[in-house]
Amino acid sequence: MNAVSWFYLVFALALVNWGWGMIGLRSFLAQTPAIANAIDMQNFVALARRHMIQALLQAVLLVIGLILGVYVLASGQAGLFLVLALNGLILAAGLLGKPLEERARSLTVLDPLLEERYKSIGVTWVGKPFPDF
Repeated sequence: MNAVSWFYLVFALALVNWGWGMIGLRSFLAQTPAIANAIDMQNFVALARRHMIQALLQAVLLVIGLILGVYVLASGQAGLFLVLALNGLILAAGLLGKPLEERARSLTVLDPLLEERYKSIGVTWVGKPFPDF
């Protein structure tokens, strides 16, 4: 496999990772209109943990993609349009997913005993690289 093939593969993996995350978000939101009980909270915790791990994987894939992009450009194996197009596609996908993530972090919490934990997990999801809950 040449560098351009690896470049395509890395971006394909990044899109698969993004798609898997979106499927999980949509499923969670379809099944959980509000955090009403401990099971809903467990599902939210699992979703947040999975998304945090996927974000780390995505970061690794995109750093590899950046390095490969610079290499294929410098070596003349690919043009600037290809590199920018694939990066733009990933950027657009990420921007499409943000509203779903925000919706998952802003659900109504019906049980007051769960509200503080829900908010804390949401803050961790956005502000820390590793799940510590």
